[in-house]
Amino acid sequence: MRVMEIPRFRRKIEIPDLDNFIRTRLSQTVVMWPEQAIPLLGYMCWPNDGEARKDFERTLRSWRGASETAPPTVPGKLGRIQHDWLRIADVLHVMCDLAEGRHQARRGGPSVGKAVTLVEAIAKSWGTSAASLWKNWSNYKDVAHLVAAATLICAEARIKSRNRPFDPFGLSVNQIVPFQMAMLMPDLVLAVALEFERLGLSVVPHARTEPTLDPETLWRIPPDINVVPFPLPIRKIRAQDLVVLNNRRAGNRGKANLRKTTPVSG
Repeated sequence: MRVMEIPRFRRKIEIPDLDNFIRTRLSQTVVMWPEQAIPLLGYMCWPNDGEARKDFERTLRSWRGASETAPPTVPGKLGRIQHDWLRIADVLHVMCDLAEGRHQARRGGPSVGKAVTLVEAIAKSWGTSAASLWKNWSNYKDVAHLVAAATLICAEARIKSRNRPFDPFGLSVNQIVPFQMAMLMPDLVLAVALEFERLGLSVVPHARTEPTLDPETLWRIPPDINVVPFPLPIRKIRAQDLVVLNNRRAGNRGKANLRKTTPVSG
């Protein structure tokens, strides 16, 4: 079992009003919790490369203002990483929707394979073929709960910004990306990720003995992080989506069984 090395928040973080929390944080650019945000981003970007993770964290700490008053500009190389995060978020969130809605019980229950099939069927953007989705899942599955949380919060923040822009000194809608959510609101990202982690470790696909998120390689959130879990928005699975799953042929499930061993690094 692997547990992330992220310092405990000095006070208990509970978020009773999500709208007010997001609007308050993103209406300014103060990095309130750099000691939590920087290692969190290190794990999210480089889950299984300890040296790259350390180098990345050193880079974040060296950016002027990263620990004082302003979030750093997202480097270009993170564009691709964040694009892959979106696909991971799609897969994990759909899997949770299937699990919480108790769908596909007669067909083995929810699984990553079913989520990949559904995301591929309904997504219109580049990089959503089944092969690409499985590749991304292999690369980031051990931090899937973290990147899904940051991506979900990002989508919610963009909606709020379009409806009513944040204060002039805050983020514009174009600056609202998953990276910035983790930098400016690591406590909220961890609160949501705790629920993704709980669900991912509790759902065991049919004919398997391991849950959706591998309990041995998953980067778990420290149990004493001092953050209260935030409930996930569970979406309804549409009738046409269930048709896609019901028509899913056995031949389309082959890649789900090709499990790769994730290298364990500190």
